[in-house]
Amino acid sequence: MSDSSGFPEDLLALQRRWYAAETAWSADPTEENRFALTEIGAELHAHPHWAKTGNRHEALMKLKKAARPDTAQEPAV
Repeated sequence: MSDSSGFPEDLLALQRRWYAAETAWSADPTEENRFALTEIGAELHAHPHWAKTGNRHEALMKLKKAARPDTAQEPAV
């Protein structure tokens, strides 16, 4: 876990990829973009972090907030 959110960096990166895929699909709703969004969603769902989480829904809401493009913070240099 590399930031103050308490989530593993790979999970945060995966959620950020999902947001990017959602944006791409919204702009261009092709089958390819829908498939990419679905694939990333499946990866998010299967991430090992969730096995250690008591309230998955609450943790998912926190993950979404922590990884949102408009709230994500740049790493400290």
